[in-house]
Amino acid sequence: MNGREAFYLKNRLKENFYIVKSMMKPFGLGYQKINMCPNFCMLYNLENAELTKCMTYGHSHYKPIIGVGKTLAAYKKLGYFLITSTL
Repeated sequence: MNGREAFYLKNRLKENFYIVKSMMKPFGLGYQKINMCPNFCMLYNLENAELTKCMTYGHSHYKPIIGVGKTLAAYKKLGYFLITSTL
């Protein structure tokens, strides 16, 4: 095993988001869920939070609603860990 392989083995991302959240909780680090475009071109955050379509490609922000009483669900979500607030 060379140095590059050892580096990547020690610094692998966890497979499950729940595991990452449980690891971060004892440190007092929170996270935010931010909706994003399925084409990875923009985030629906801050001033763009109320938009319903992507500014670049015009793709819808939410999945189509099927059924009665369903809530809006974003196509993609980003988990943003707030590290700088505690440093």
